[in-house]
Amino acid sequence: MKKAYDVIIIGGGVVGCAIAWFLSHFDLKILLLERELDVCCGISKANTGIIHSRSYLTPGTVKGELHQRALSWFPKIEKELDFHPSVTGALTVAFNQDDLNYLKSLKNIGKYDDAEILSPQESLILEPNLSDRIVATYYDPHAAVASPFRLTLAFAEGAALNGVEFHFDSSVEGFDHQGKKIIVHTPNENYEASYVVNAAGLSSAKIAKKSGDQIPVFSTFKGEYFLLDKESQGLVKKILYPVPNSLSKGILVSPTPEGNILAGPNFESSCADDTSTTSQGLNEVRAGAQKLVPRFPFNQTIQIFAGIRPTLPERDFLIFVSKKHPGLIHLCGIESPGLTASPGIAEYVGELLIQQGLSLKEKDQIIFRKAFPVFHDCDWKKREELIAQDPDWGQIVCRCEEVTLAEVKYALRMNPPARTMDGLKRRIRVTAGRCQGSFCQMHLPSIVMNLLNIGIQDLLKSDKNSNLLVGETKKVVNTHATPH
Repeated sequence: MKKAYDVIIIGGGVVGCAIAWFLSHFDLKILLLERELDVCCGISKANTGIIHSRSYLTPGTVKGELHQRALSWFPKIEKELDFHPSVTGALTVAFNQDDLNYLKSLKNIGKYDDAEILSPQESLILEPNLSDRIVATYYDPHAAVASPFRLTLAFAEGAALNGVEFHFDSSVEGFDHQGKKIIVHTPNENYEASYVVNAAGLSSAKIAKKSGDQIPVFSTFKGEYFLLDKESQGLVKKILYPVPNSLSKGILVSPTPEGNILAGPNFESSCADDTSTTSQGLNEVRAGAQKLVPRFPFNQTIQIFAGIRPTLPERDFLIFVSKKHPGLIHLCGIESPGLTASPGIAEYVGELLIQQGLSLKEKDQIIFRKAFPVFHDCDWKKREELIAQDPDWGQIVCRCEEVTLAEVKYALRMNPPARTMDGLKRRIRVTAGRCQGSFCQMHLPSIVMNLLNIGIQDLLKSDKNSNLLVGETKKVVNTHATPH
């Protein structure tokens, strides 16, 4: 017997989870299907993590409209999800007269009374490590940074608290109709829904084709990044943008909410599954970062990585109702500013569902999410209080990020829970620090295996084929060894 839902959402990235959270405010039975073992495993896990202000809207586009809508949602997100972006402000940097003309256009678009164009001297007072070759900067005090992991997880946890179900390891294989219902086929089981939202990121085009719908051919582009150790904290305090080109916002330098410094991304044509880094691409990022910050300390790099962006020819979001399956909505080409726009996209999808006949009756009560304490961010008084309540707060599991056993236990029991080592990293930053797991991966596996009551072969790094360990030392049979 097929499990029946009012709405099924395909895709557990920031957009899919935002839609789930938005719809969880209404009296609906909702399911989110994700092909990976966790949320935030695709486009959402590797981007710059910026909440773009009004100054960076793209007028006359769908992405611009939904970006604008989304900004009004963040006070509600802070209240209901206990998620707080770090408002840092941003400087867009001009190196010549053409760049300066662009800065003036930003002021006209943003229409912020407290945004202004600064002289080189004023700019260097704000950011002493900025290049002295600049001619001006546009200062926007409203730009913010946010962890893409934590925003996605906040949406997911808020949705789960209000009744949304999450099924992982559930890739969509196709659709059928049964009367007015849409049947969604996965390898594990089939599901029935009145409405389906395809928010599958890089796979959204493939899923649209499986439904019989055609979308324009989109390209995928790779962006590479340098991540610096927290020792670099204070190198820049604000997001530093170059003047963008026709392809992207350019290579920027930004603080992260956790205290690291991020440089990137470049914009390189790539395959959808190619998240490798190259010396050529990293050299391009290096040059872009040093143009903004000449003394950028690349010797403090602790991680290099790449993310993928789906890009349509129009460079706009494509959100439309299926011609083959009424009640099926496709979201394609959700690139920057997709993270910022995600709550606006969710609201717009809700409007499309209403147009297709869905009745949105608000629930009598919504459960607000309360963020779990982050030991690293607590002052000493708060730390002492936590340890007095539970000794697990006093057991440090990850030295670099000061992650405790209490946080590991929370990450494994929250909904949706971490079931891989990367899932733990996204939730509580274990293995994310200077040593990149050299210390904590010596003992963390045994902790996780004991808490989940699983064996060595069941401990995974990221997906089903990423076994972290294959057995105990001296007990593993080497099947490739030549007998003597």
